[in-house]
Amino acid sequence: MKNLFLMRHAKSCWNENVSDQFRSITENGIHKTEKVAHFLQNNYDLKFDKIYTSKAVRSKETSEIVRPILFSTQKIEIEEELYTFSHYLLDNWIRKLDNQLQNVLIFGHNPAFTDIINQLGSEMIYNLSTSGFAWIQFDSTNWKTIKKGKTMKIILPKEIE
Repeated sequence: MKNLFLMRHAKSCWNENVSDQFRSITENGIHKTEKVAHFLQNNYDLKFDKIYTSKAVRSKETSEIVRPILFSTQKIEIEEELYTFSHYLLDNWIRKLDNQLQNVLIFGHNPAFTDIINQLGSEMIYNLSTSGFAWIQFDSTNWKTIKKGKTMKIILPKEIE
């Protein structure tokens, strides 16, 4: 059994005079990310074998907000290939994961995340909003051969108290 957890980065600043990769997150984005992370902490006993983030500043900052709440002692690995907006490239990256890993958390970007959830999960969503979280479970022992999985949970900040 494989579990893929996806968390989209927090709302980013658009008024910074930097390229896309270097945009930071907003105060509202920080608040929503903390809200989602605390909801997960209070309602699920999630364990991650490995945590990855895109190299984009907004993804790295989001992962650092979540870290003390959900996985305080674990290392976050920065993955160059996760700075993508293509679900084809994301799917290819997922299928190359080490099969010893059962539970993988990824911080990254849309539209790749929404598209991969719709491709690999059992529930269709219109949009994984910023700070949104999704969990897909696969009845497989091999990442390379995963097929349509079961969407276990989708959490959007606007839907939680």
